[in-house]
Amino acid sequence: MGQAFLDLQPVAAATKLRRALRLTAGETNLRKVNPDADNCLLSDSFVTYANGEVAIDARLRLREVESGELFVTIKWIEPDSANTGKQADH
Repeated sequence: MGQAFLDLQPVAAATKLRRALRLTAGETNLRKVNPDADNCLLSDSFVTYANGEVAIDARLRLREVESGELFVTIKWIEPDSANTGKQADH
């Protein structure tokens, strides 16, 4: 089946940068992520801010198999401050 890994620290750091820059609209590349020992990236990827979301599109090389690639989009979702720590009443 294979496996792949991607360090999410650059995505977390980019969310802090988005808040510091107070981005509210438009599309911006917040951070470039290069292939290295902390991920299975096939090529450079960018953490982007668009449509109110921080996300990364990544092409990953599968490990422990003869060959294989995986394309993923990971979006950072901020918890809703109004619901943080509260249980839903159902």
